[in-house]
Amino acid sequence: MIKKLIELYWFEKTKKDEEHRTFRKNFARLKKHGLSGMRERVDKEYLQIKNDYVTRSILNARYAKFKIRFLFMAFFLLSAFYVLLIKSELYESKTALIVKDLQSSAPADNLGLSLLGVGASSQLQDSMIVEAYLKSLDVYQAVDRKFHLTEHYKSSALDFISRLSSDATQEEVLEFYNKHLLIAYDETSGILNIAFAHVERAKAREILAFLVEQVEGQINELNRRKARKQLEFIETEYEKAKQKMEGSSQKLEAYQNRHLLLDPNAEATTSGGIIAQLEATLMQKKIEYATMSSYLKEDTYELKALQKEIEEISRSITKERKSLTGTSDDRLNKVLFGYEKLKLQLEFDIEVYKNALIQLETKKLAVLQEAKTLSILTQPNLPDGYTYPDKPKSFITLLFMTLLLYGIVSMLGAIIRDHKE
Repeated sequence: MIKKLIELYWFEKTKKDEEHRTFRKNFARLKKHGLSGMRERVDKEYLQIKNDYVTRSILNARYAKFKIRFLFMAFFLLSAFYVLLIKSELYESKTALIVKDLQSSAPADNLGLSLLGVGASSQLQDSMIVEAYLKSLDVYQAVDRKFHLTEHYKSSALDFISRLSSDATQEEVLEFYNKHLLIAYDETSGILNIAFAHVERAKAREILAFLVEQVEGQINELNRRKARKQLEFIETEYEKAKQKMEGSSQKLEAYQNRHLLLDPNAEATTSGGIIAQLEATLMQKKIEYATMSSYLKEDTYELKALQKEIEEISRSITKERKSLTGTSDDRLNKVLFGYEKLKLQLEFDIEVYKNALIQLETKKLAVLQEAKTLSILTQPNLPDGYTYPDKPKSFITLLFMTLLLYGIVSMLGAIIRDHKE
């Protein structure tokens, strides 16, 4: 019926000599004869178009083009109506945070690393941890318990297109929450910008403040857990180093007791001095013997006595040298090497023990203190106006999209008609 009325309107409009009165005439028919009577008279008038093949072809082509235009116009008007009047307006509260490492050295010490992009890696990692934590299911459940977000996302507070269905899954709800939570990290300044959108501006600020409170406690808890694990490992290594040092000390003490020597180095020095003194005396006696033998006979008492002294001194020197070196198990050089080996092992174990003790005390302090702190640069604000949707931008974008799609469809239709002809 609508198609017939429109085509009759176009047909009458082409006749210059007749009064253009299609819609006014049919309105009068509707009042006088009703809908069925009006349809009979419209069908009767439409026969003159139906019997004219050329006119019918022209009007059908024109109606097809009109139908496409009407569809695109209806799509544009409905979409614009939704965006401008129905779509939920979201208020966005914003805050800026920065994660600081209290254990890091002064900026001057890290200048070279910062220029190479190494110094900020820890801060970037901490910021990524904050982002992952805020977007996690655990945080959402904590927010949901306090602010009932799941109920809100499924309620009429949001428009019928934006809101979640009543049977939405937990994953869908979490994804919807993450769409309203915006996190951006500025690599140049190291600032973490966080924003949360809600249909109520006061509620948006309350939720964002709650999220900041949650992450502030969590970031230090993560570092404490890490420090505790490191402390457990260092305590284990400290006990091992202590036992090893005590074992080395006991071995050295037993070695000294077995050989009845406090310090073999001192004993070796003393023996060396005795040998040197004996060699000097031996040399002196040999000179005396050579001198006296020049004017005395060999069987004289003085030469025989001097000869015995030389032999005795030589045996003493040989004995002292054997005590220092030789093949016996108690030779001093072997005792000295064993002593030095045990002493070096003990000194090494003492150094390991000292380092383990220093690390243990340092890590105990690290567990107690807050290694990292979350500094709030700007408090969550109370927005004056809504942020989403950007109605002027959305309207212009929608208009251009509609015109572009209409142009594409019209061009395709013209190409198809050309190929048919």
